[in-house]
Amino acid sequence: MNTLEIILPLRNPPAVLAQTVESLATQTDRRFSVLLSDNHSTKGEEIFTGAADRLKSAGIPFRRVKPPFELGRVEHWNWAHHTAEADWLKPVFAGDWLESDYVARLRKGIAANPQCRYVFASFVLHRGSEKPTTVKSPWTGRYFSATEMQGNVLRYGMQFGPPSAAAIERNAFAAVGGYPTTIPICSDSLMFCALASRYGVLGIADPLCHFNIHDARFSTTLPGRKRDTFRECVSYYLMLGYQAWSARIRFSYSAFARLLAREVRAYRAKS
Repeated sequence: MNTLEIILPLRNPPAVLAQTVESLATQTDRRFSVLLSDNHSTKGEEIFTGAADRLKSAGIPFRRVKPPFELGRVEHWNWAHHTAEADWLKPVFAGDWLESDYVARLRKGIAANPQCRYVFASFVLHRGSEKPTTVKSPWTGRYFSATEMQGNVLRYGMQFGPPSAAAIERNAFAAVGGYPTTIPICSDSLMFCALASRYGVLGIADPLCHFNIHDARFSTTLPGRKRDTFRECVSYYLMLGYQAWSARIRFSYSAFARLLAREVRAYRAKS
């Protein structure tokens, strides 16, 4: 890794952005820059100013950018990633935060695995007043090759956590086409599976990211959108299957069918 840019996609930033920025300002390894991507906010200017002041006081270089016109949520993610200039890109959403040694651990992991193009870490889930829960993937502790992951993503689906747990090599992000905008609920899941099956993945076992489901977050609306979420999940799995089939990747059709069946059962159980 040569350069790293941490990307914050923002629109009308909530007050919890301060928590996110503080976790960047206190990193033990300061070899990164920050991109504040403002999707034509109509409020929260004082929160932007506070974020800029904190980054400046910590000596962390940053830029504030704005697309030429207001974009959809996922379109904005893609625009911000393409606007970033570093070799590696690391999204962090407002309200999420990183452990102080995240950047140091990321650099260490990539240096030890130079073939790596995609990294994720275990994370701690924070949901309102509920007790925080540590979430770990079965694919952590080492680098897993593309050959290993091609079958896994078609058996188990998404096991990589939220975007704030991810870091992506810039050229790999461009090669897989970024976040697919046609399935906005599952776009990150599909892209991470595509990255893992094409380039392999380094999974950091320690929970270095905190995923915060706060009131201003899109995720809080998903329980009321069961049908939309189910439709996108099925589309996401079928797109994964098509990608594998078109690339002539061998996989178990029966395991893939069981994956779809599990999704159907889960939807019916919630209906």
